[in-house]
Amino acid sequence: MEENILYAENTLRKMFIGSQLDGIKFGLGPETTFVYFEHYNINHYPDKLWINIETIWSIYPSITDIIHKFKHEKSQQNEIDEIAKINSLLSVRREKVTDIKLGDITPHLFITFESGKVLFVNGYHENYECWQAGDGPDFTGDDFLIVAAPQNSISTWAPESL
Repeated sequence: MEENILYAENTLRKMFIGSQLDGIKFGLGPETTFVYFEHYNINHYPDKLWINIETIWSIYPSITDIIHKFKHEKSQQNEIDEIAKINSLLSVRREKVTDIKLGDITPHLFITFESGKVLFVNGYHENYECWQAGDGPDFTGDDFLIVAAPQNSISTWAPESL
């Protein structure tokens, strides 16, 4: 499992670092959010990226705030309303991604932006996929697809030349 997480994390880094949060598509309910990223450097491949979030997520002021929250609170996360969540995403619009990490055991997603703010996406569900990340304009992923699958599993499809 550790090898799968490292491969997925390296693929995500090559895809997303340097890209900018570029748009939001609203899903069927507040738990489904489609977030677009783009590399405005014309020499970067892939250039159009997305993350389909189907679980709880939040923007935190820093990675330290996330660690503190999980150490001191038993529940995963208090839900905030959808408008507040979208506004928190707007607070990092056009910011470049400076780092991207996955949890050591669970494929929680941590995307750090230039301001130090972090988009945290839960990576664990017993029965369902929590998030998918890929490239291209559609949800299928043209060449890249990373999926946080049920029960701490992760799957990665990427070109062999990566």
